[in-house]
Amino acid sequence: MTQSRELNEWINEWSQKIDEWEKETGKTLLGDNILTISPPRGRIERWLGKHNHKMEFLRTLTSALAAAAGLAVFLKIFGVI
Repeated sequence: MTQSRELNEWINEWSQKIDEWEKETGKTLLGDNILTISPPRGRIERWLGKHNHKMEFLRTLTSALAAAAGLAVFLKIFGVI
């Protein structure tokens, strides 16, 4: 796919304006694109990441069980059960 001459001129014009703005302000238009290297993950962190969805399911399941137990206690206190 080819670009039109007008589009190329427009892109070059805006690129030049952006370069001038960056020189004037000392800022970068799209921010700092610095590559950050994270430290290597340990064995436990890798295991936890691998089983994250299972842990979320267990957390949800135990919360539901706690809510059901609380409801049962509430109903028992007021003599419904």
